[in-house]
Amino acid sequence: MSRDILAVDVGTTAFKMGVFTAALEKRCEASRRYDVHVYDRGKADIEPEKWWQAFRDCCAELAPQLREVGVVSFSVTTPGLTPMDAGGAALGRAILFFDGRSHPQARAIRARVGEEKFLRETCNLPVSGGSSLCSMLWIRDHQPDVWQAAAKFGHTNTYMVKRCTGEWAIDPSTVSITGLYNTARHELTWNQDVLAAAEIPEPKLPPLLHSHQPAGRILPEVAAELGLPEDCVVLCGGNDAVLAALSGGLAEPGDIHNICGTCEITYVCVDQPVSSANFNVRCHVLPRRWVTFFVLNTGGKALEWFHSVFCADLSEQAFFEDYMPAVLARFFAREDPESAEQDLPVYVPFLGGCRYSLEQLKASFSGVTLETTRDDMLLSLIRGNALYHGEHLREVGSLIRLGRRVTTTGGGAKIPGFIEAKRRWTGDFDYVYQDESSLLGAAMLGRFHQTGLGTDGSVPASTGTLPSVPRVRTID
Repeated sequence: MSRDILAVDVGTTAFKMGVFTAALEKRCEASRRYDVHVYDRGKADIEPEKWWQAFRDCCAELAPQLREVGVVSFSVTTPGLTPMDAGGAALGRAILFFDGRSHPQARAIRARVGEEKFLRETCNLPVSGGSSLCSMLWIRDHQPDVWQAAAKFGHTNTYMVKRCTGEWAIDPSTVSITGLYNTARHELTWNQDVLAAAEIPEPKLPPLLHSHQPAGRILPEVAAELGLPEDCVVLCGGNDAVLAALSGGLAEPGDIHNICGTCEITYVCVDQPVSSANFNVRCHVLPRRWVTFFVLNTGGKALEWFHSVFCADLSEQAFFEDYMPAVLARFFAREDPESAEQDLPVYVPFLGGCRYSLEQLKASFSGVTLETTRDDMLLSLIRGNALYHGEHLREVGSLIRLGRRVTTTGGGAKIPGFIEAKRRWTGDFDYVYQDESSLLGAAMLGRFHQTGLGTDGSVPASTGTLPSVPRVRTID
């Protein structure tokens, strides 16, 4: 009989975990929030110890429910690039995906390797923050002592797995956009030409495992610290956005998923590697699948910024639950919304920069007049974000046939009127909602380990098909 699965979601600004049965029924959950550092004209990072402390706190809260756990599975913010010593201790803060410090390094390594080669073999162009290749080069240039002392440079799951098991691990869903992985071949190998050009010794990188593969058993002292059974198996884990898509059913070519979180991500499942300077490509946690990965660094974060600047008179709850829905409802209730839309300002959506540019792009509003209201400004922000994602779907739609359904998740997707805004400005698709998807995706990895995928990432010969995913419900 399969034992329970502890699914752990290490997010950008919040930690969540839940205990699931082998049938993927959730028994309980706990969560904690933590602060990230955004400073010095675009740097963004966090102390990895905050992830571990949140893990400890949540385990303490759910202690009675942990006794039957047999598998620990991680869903993680990516990259969360962390330099670590030989014992796994962090030598500095983890650099987050929207960090802007390494634009010069991105420009230099593109010129040295060649953009065509990057796109052909790694399917991605190195950029600041999102590509840990550039962050590693920045550390070498600006923190040589850390570079020399680092035994490994890993991602969020590397840090958590090493601390749990004493073993090193990293997976394709997190490393496939680094510029270091052979994403097109997807065979658990680093790109040796890029390593040579960047002068990065391969021993500074962790061993590659599939997301559902076990990295090792939990250390006895860690089991005692967290209140977990000593025979727990800890999986390598995977990227939170890919696992969110997995839980929403993203498995067949043309399937579309959208996450309305701190950042907003739109992606499309493909059965062959494609590449463009305008988007990323991640390896799926499923075999023979990739996902185009299009990120707006400040999706929900832009709404938080708008609240703090334009609506400081409102509580956070009043802003998201009352004000925003009312603004959207009034707009869509107009007899002629097309005419009203023409009077809205134009918003360029780069409050947190752009993942696909070597320049530190900034956001802007244009077409503002004395008659412009804060309602208009909010609508233009929502529209600008939605149009940006629509551009990605149009580009991918020129390469493959897109499906009609968009599975969506995240807090933004729950705001009344937000889906209607998506339909108007992103594209006329059928939107369905999947709750708590990253956490469920992590639990599904645990299920794959127990009964699904083979240890080499292949589909078991007994089935010959991809694993099934849960059904989703339609938003009203």
